[in-house]
Amino acid sequence: MSANVPEGIPEFLAVVETQSFSKAAEQRNLSRARISQIISGLEKHMGVQLLYRSTRSLSLSPAGETFYQLSRQGIDQLEHAVQSAQNAHASIGGKIRINSVGGLFGEAILAPIMIRFMIDNPQIEIDLSFSSTREDLIEAQYDLVVRMGSLSNSNLIGRKLTHYTNHLVASPVYLTSMPTLKSPKDLLDHALINGSVKRWSFTHTTTKEKYELPVLGKLTCSNGHVSKLATLNGAGISRQPAYYVEQEIAEGLLVNPLPDWQLSSSDVTLLYPKSRNISLRVKTLVDYLIEAFNITAN
Repeated sequence: MSANVPEGIPEFLAVVETQSFSKAAEQRNLSRARISQIISGLEKHMGVQLLYRSTRSLSLSPAGETFYQLSRQGIDQLEHAVQSAQNAHASIGGKIRINSVGGLFGEAILAPIMIRFMIDNPQIEIDLSFSSTREDLIEAQYDLVVRMGSLSNSNLIGRKLTHYTNHLVASPVYLTSMPTLKSPKDLLDHALINGSVKRWSFTHTTTKEKYELPVLGKLTCSNGHVSKLATLNGAGISRQPAYYVEQEIAEGLLVNPLPDWQLSSSDVTLLYPKSRNISLRVKTLVDYLIEAFNITAN
């Protein structure tokens, strides 16, 4: 209790409402002597007599009557506030704020799942952000964040949703005008098109030799549509997730200039704060997303 809110109010209410120190003591799981001591301490702290006591009767003083009415009202409001918070926590309804990687993943893969979730749960409201900056989940008050690539924040729980193969791609037109590539080192002499990943990690498919290329892009753009368009038009070589370029590779519009080297894949991870008290609606969405991506993968 703060200095302005004395201890003993619940015991005082129990005495008034049962009209008995003994019954109040039983209700509060205390001794009668302890209840009497608490009430006396409350009166001393307030500097007023709250109860008139006799061997046969118990009644409120005028100050006690006022104090009882206001205290009862305050306790009722507090209990209502607690119950409301618990109901909101346990309710499937309400708003969920999400920040996610955008582009084709956000628009064509994540968004349809989120829309189905909203249809299945009509009481849910979704606030979905595809901001390109890596928002701080806790500071920005997001309930969930969807990230692609490496993660470092140990204050968050990470649940893997899926992973995507990355392809090194270029247009045949670009490659005909440039020297043949033999290893990732040779990329340093080429025009590179890059997004937010500053180092491309390669593994040789046979020898398992690894090479990490620091990328200085001729074009740097975090928008996947733009980097893909630039690559298709022969502006350079780019690193693209499979879901962006599978069709273009199948049609021969894009080719892999280093077929003996594989780029590392990218995990897609769902992040939320470390808390045992995750709300039911957020937990429901977490489970829904994990199941939806598992179904897609299978």
